[in-house]
Amino acid sequence: MAEYKDYINSLSEIEKSALLETFNIGASHAATALYQMTGIETSVSVPSIEIVPIKDVGEEFKDEVKVAVYVELGKEFDGHIFFITDFQDALKICGLMLGTNECSELDELGKSSIMEMGNILASAFATAISNFLGITIDQTPPQMVIDFLPAIIDLALIDVAKYSEHTILLKTDIKLGEALFKEHLLVFPRPDGMKAILKKLKEVLGC
Repeated sequence: MAEYKDYINSLSEIEKSALLETFNIGASHAATALYQMTGIETSVSVPSIEIVPIKDVGEEFKDEVKVAVYVELGKEFDGHIFFITDFQDALKICGLMLGTNECSELDELGKSSIMEMGNILASAFATAISNFLGITIDQTPPQMVIDFLPAIIDLALIDVAKYSEHTILLKTDIKLGEALFKEHLLVFPRPDGMKAILKKLKEVLGC
């Protein structure tokens, strides 16, 4: 675990900036896809990237029920991505995507709309990583989890915790029409994926 911890903690500020730019390219593609799906003027941006100890992730979130869309990545980049939103935000997003003021509950149609948004975001970020590294990344069909954060990320921890005590936290701003939502994506890369990212960053930056 110590070796992988060194890899994920060794990102310099310049490397983080380059990686942030990569994720923002993915965010731009996600905004286009969401606009095409909803017809609502949409923007998506990632204002910051942080390497966070898994044990401290909960401090970034209120102790409330969350709605998460989970996708597992594979082939040439193994890892996990979670799109995480507050339950009340999910109801508002659901309403906007379905053309109502706000969903009163997350029924099957509402869950489907949130899951599609999460899948679009995860796919866009996975594609950004794929293009950046010049590799092929497969992803599983999205899963939705409604629970408190520790139970949600258990899906990844069963796999990743044996390699690392850290995760990549992407604060993600999503604007649908006039409504702004400040959400999060968590990326849990396995060791080979993180090493590939660092190697490519050093090539690009001439480190």
